Amino acid sequence: MKYKLIVSDLDGTALKDDRTASEATIEAIKEYRAAGGTFIISTGRMFESIVNNAHLLGLDKLNIPICALDGGLIKESQTGKVIAVHTMPYEQTAAFAEECEKIGCYFQVYTQDKLFVAEENEINRHYCEVSKIKMNVVGKLSKYIYDNKLGCVKVLVADKNADSYLEHFKGKYSGIQFFLSWSSYLDGAAIDAGKGNALLHLAGSLGIDRSRTVAIGDSMNDISMIKAAALGVAVANADDRLKAHADMIVPSNNDDGLAYLIRKAINDELSSSPLSK
Repeated sequence: MKYKLIVSDLDGTALKDDRTASEATIEAIKEYRAAGGTFIISTGRMFESIVNNAHLLGLDKLNIPICALDGGLIKESQTGKVIAVHTMPYEQTAAFAEECEKIGCYFQVYTQDKLFVAEENEINRHYCEVSKIKMNVVGKLSKYIYDNKLGCVKVLVADKNADSYLEHFKGKYSGIQFFLSWSSYLDGAAIDAGKGNALLHLAGSLGIDRSRTVAIGDSMNDISMIKAAALGVAVANADDRLKAHADMIVPSNNDDGLAYLIRKAINDELSSSPLSK
């Protein structure tokens, strides 16, 4: 089997729109692992959220690396062993928070294992319900970050105008990179983080050559990952800006696109079949 490592995004890729996984996807992951492949989830979600949802993909009883917080944290699912972590300079994170407070956009920040918000509201209540995590309400976030020299792994702006905020914040703070993780989510992470860097780090630590890696996703925060892999794949429901960087397009997340890709990998049909775009 040529491709020994498949790294997949979670929401909009491995999971369907109703946030469940099909039996076809669960079985394909199981068969790929049985054939000697390594399957890893890489997502913007917190580590705790991924572990709490690992059963959806049949991965809950396995000790496997998890790429959380847009590649800012790589951690073993069962032992909790930290493989890699990248935090942003707290002064720059505090400056970002001050700007958000000044212009009035909603934002929240993350350390390795905690979500911090200024106050509880409908946005973060819904976010925590979906992600199955808890929030820590601390008041003015810029002050809290600065006073506690908080080592944040990720920041997030939730707004329907996330595209415009990307242009507003991009390149503004040293040590922080920004990208869209969803149509209304703008994520920020350390320069050394990102899903692409996480894939390369994991491949190296697992002794898997880059030429044998595949990445699949649907959103802008997946671009670095599909560019870093030997074969970059987009699901049919992916953002067109991601598709422009993909080598191959598979069926949508609701039509078992990930299962389709995995079965092609198991049968060694990815390198020989023409790539559809």
